[in-house]
Amino acid sequence: MKPFPCVCCVAMLLLSQPAFAAGDNWTQVHFREVDTLFANPGQGWMSYHNTTPRFPCSVVYLRFDWARVEPEEGQYHWELIDEALAAGKSKGSAIAIRVMTANAHSHGYYSSPKWLFDLGCKGFEYASGGNDPTSGGTPIPRIEPDYADPIYLAKHGAFMTALGKRYDGNPQLEFLDIGSYGIWGEWHTPHRAPIPVRKQIVDMYLQAFKQTPLVFMSDGGMSDGAEVMNYALAHGAGFRRDGVGSPWHEQNWIGSPAFAGVQGMAETWKHAPVIFEWYGDYAYLKGKGWSFDAAVNFLLSNHVSMINDNLGRVPPAAWPQLEKLARQAGYRFVLREIGHEKSAARGATLKVKMHWANVGVGKLHHAFQLQLALANAAGQKIATTTTAADPREWLPGEHEVAASLPIPANLTAGAYTLAVALCDPAGQRPPLQLAMEAPEKQGWYLASQVNVE
Repeated sequence: MKPFPCVCCVAMLLLSQPAFAAGDNWTQVHFREVDTLFANPGQGWMSYHNTTPRFPCSVVYLRFDWARVEPEEGQYHWELIDEALAAGKSKGSAIAIRVMTANAHSHGYYSSPKWLFDLGCKGFEYASGGNDPTSGGTPIPRIEPDYADPIYLAKHGAFMTALGKRYDGNPQLEFLDIGSYGIWGEWHTPHRAPIPVRKQIVDMYLQAFKQTPLVFMSDGGMSDGAEVMNYALAHGAGFRRDGVGSPWHEQNWIGSPAFAGVQGMAETWKHAPVIFEWYGDYAYLKGKGWSFDAAVNFLLSNHVSMINDNLGRVPPAAWPQLEKLARQAGYRFVLREIGHEKSAARGATLKVKMHWANVGVGKLHHAFQLQLALANAAGQKIATTTTAADPREWLPGEHEVAASLPIPANLTAGAYTLAVALCDPAGQRPPLQLAMEAPEKQGWYLASQVNVE
């Protein structure tokens, strides 16, 4: 790790900040909140596969037809996913994926592999399309599997098992949509399977992915699907809503008759991700006469974790709203104030109090630890401790944290830098970026000075 800036840099910071003493040996430093846009794991903006992100992006989203990855039974073309993982890693992003078994945008007849139907799996032919860009484009014949067919359940279940064996727990895989049912994997179809069959499809995901977060498509909870959505949420899944911007979708939501049978949906964001996608691009939404401001407020009021960017070109007048959304989606942590003893003896314990805030609308779902460190004049960390605080418990609002930092008994007396960071204990992700004005080096924020005697 590169060394921290020298102690004199921290001294300059302190001179620029309002500070006051609470007792003869106590100092406090206040930090200004900043509006900087950044991408932390599991929050903010998602870009679609092979598109250039308009904002700092934590996740690249990929959805694909089953037929592309398993064109022949048992022969898997994992390179589609592996290349996306590698590309995301090179840019500091994770990926999220959805498997489609029926796709009204497909270029051909099959989204589920041809060999599935050659084995005797029943299906339903359909033709979607038209001038509306959300309808599927050219209305060519396509086939959707009969989800209740035992051949489909067995063969797709085997595919999901193989997918999970290869990718479950991969730190570069942010989440997985529970797809595999309905057009685009969105869980709406005119050919509904019985409730037990739909639960069986959910089980394919639950059994294959025990570490990677899952999100259930909210269309699967409408009408007669509340029992299935209850089942997915009860097993720890988050949920996803495609169709933001449409007043109909916003009206038929939590608290409406359409979702009256779904238990605990309003509280899901507290334990699992909440994902949204726009109904269409900005020009489409405005062409329909729909309110963009209302859509942004809908996302924020529903504690969105991440937004899939299928919004296309956005005029300058709408950018402030879009930036507000990118800034507040998910969690956003600020260290507002830190207080500590000005001086501490070698071999003693430095008492520290911190005032944190989550100024986002969601919460952190990854394991991160709040750590404190002392750095010497050369910028080297010479004492580090992990506090008992769990940032996953920091819901939107203010949070007080008390901690202590043991000082090595053999430490040379003198002035040291006190630094803070929110670190991944597994070391798989970089420390979180904080919305505070302070010198920073590789995720460690220089907060104050301590005199060791």
